[in-house]
Amino acid sequence: MAGRLLVVIALCLGLAVAAPQPKEDSLNNYMDLVMENIQILILENGYDPARLPNASVGFSDVVLGVEWHGEASLYDGWLRGLSSIHRTGNAEFIRDSDDSVIGMSAELGLSDMQGHYTCLAKFMDLGPIADVVMDINGGSAYFEATLDRTTCHFHADKLEVTHIGHISVDISGLGVLDWIFEIVVNLVVAVVKGFIEDTVSTIIYDFTNQVLSNMDLGALGPIVGCDPTSLHTLRLHSSQTP
Repeated sequence: MAGRLLVVIALCLGLAVAAPQPKEDSLNNYMDLVMENIQILILENGYDPARLPNASVGFSDVVLGVEWHGEASLYDGWLRGLSSIHRTGNAEFIRDSDDSVIGMSAELGLSDMQGHYTCLAKFMDLGPIADVVMDINGGSAYFEATLDRTTCHFHADKLEVTHIGHISVDISGLGVLDWIFEIVVNLVVAVVKGFIEDTVSTIIYDFTNQVLSNMDLGALGPIVGCDPTSLHTLRLHSSQTP
């Protein structure tokens, strides 16, 4: 009998040791729901397709001993694909020295994106209008948020682009100004990269905090030690205190 009791005790101890710590599975589910709502906000607010900023670049060439100056202008630009932002790896809890959850982080990704510009080039009174087509081979971003225990909500502290894939640019219609092809390509790449980085770190960052501030932790609350029900009871009690 004593032998059996020892086996039971050993099994119980084994279960205690093997009991899992709060898993990132619930956090992944929470993060995926956050991303779905961000995608909706991106679409509803007109950022997919997003309007690209106008831009221009000057150039020059010597013709018959005379230096001529020209300009290539980009306008009517758009970019499609920002609403593809999604979680690419496991979301992770950020913990303090006492192993308490104080935040979360996640690697995010952008799927392939497409864009278009109209280009007007002016040189020696020539003004061809060219089509500029772009294909962007996705990108990646890093997200980090702090857990606010007074509200039981996360708040984004960081959302920044860490990588933008290769940007393929095809231009048709330059005609005799084909020699400015690389000049226009460099302008397009610089503008599109800057636009994606700025939009993610400002517009999509703001959308993220809108979503986080309106989304309860739900099943994640007990895991991170923040119970919205208790918080509500405390507020109710405080409001009734004379």
